[in-house]
Amino acid sequence: MVKIMSEHEQVEVKIDDDFYISVDEGLEDIIKNFFHWEIETCNSCIDMNGSIWIEFCDFNDWKQFLQLALRNNIVINGANHERETLWDFLQKKAKVSLVFDEEVIETPNIQDAVIWTGVLIICVGLNFPKELLNNFKKLFFEVLPIVN
Repeated sequence: MVKIMSEHEQVEVKIDDDFYISVDEGLEDIIKNFFHWEIETCNSCIDMNGSIWIEFCDFNDWKQFLQLALRNNIVINGANHERETLWDFLQKKAKVSLVFDEEVIETPNIQDAVIWTGVLIICVGLNFPKELLNNFKKLFFEVLPIVN
């Protein structure tokens, strides 16, 4: 990994042979693992006003992540809720925000014209207090184990 300077220390993370991304140092293991499990993120920040922030630019990636957290919760706790799981963490300690828009494509044939594709884009922002990062990582890697 190569360090890159920005507002926060960043590292370059190799996702596959020809795809690298820059990620705030401290989040690289989480973001790389999301991609390994085919859950794409498009933005993240190690300290956004005291919070960790991870953005999913496709609602289906967020939904897949929630499904995996829910399945893990059922396996661990069944109906008894004996200990905290990632599912509990996401419900009680995290905040989620939705941003939605329509994809717009400019038409090359008519100046100042656009083609409204009707494609709805829903991004999901996950944030939680920075001091809970180690707790999140422990629960996260239980659901999405690191595979080398």
